[in-house]
Amino acid sequence: MNRRKVFPRLLAVFGLALLLSACSTENRTPTSTATRTPTQWFSGGTLHSATLEQWRLATSANRLATAADWLAATTWKGHLNTPSDFDRAKVKAQMLVRAVNEVASDRDLGFVSAAETAAAIILMSNDLGP
Repeated sequence: MNRRKVFPRLLAVFGLALLLSACSTENRTPTSTATRTPTQWFSGGTLHSATLEQWRLATSANRLATAADWLAATTWKGHLNTPSDFDRAKVKAQMLVRAVNEVASDRDLGFVSAAETAAAIILMSNDLGP
């Protein structure tokens, strides 16, 4: 592939990876602070700076919450307003978890950033948005 075509794509992937790695649980928009509890599926994600090895060893709840953070900071930004939005976002976060899990299953890639992997998946996917 031509370098002129590859460079903008790589720049976009790294920019999205930077955004994803910077997002935290405070960046999510819950339906209301009164109804938010620590047991909700989108709470408690801590894998924003994890490697794929750390991702692979993490709990499924942690992976799902982290994937929700990544989506809330990117394709779902501004779209999480109702309980049904959160229901749809959960399905998309589960899809993202499965995709990152697939990459993480290759133990030779354990040193790769989970956020960069997710960024590439989000960037190349056409079905993770609202």
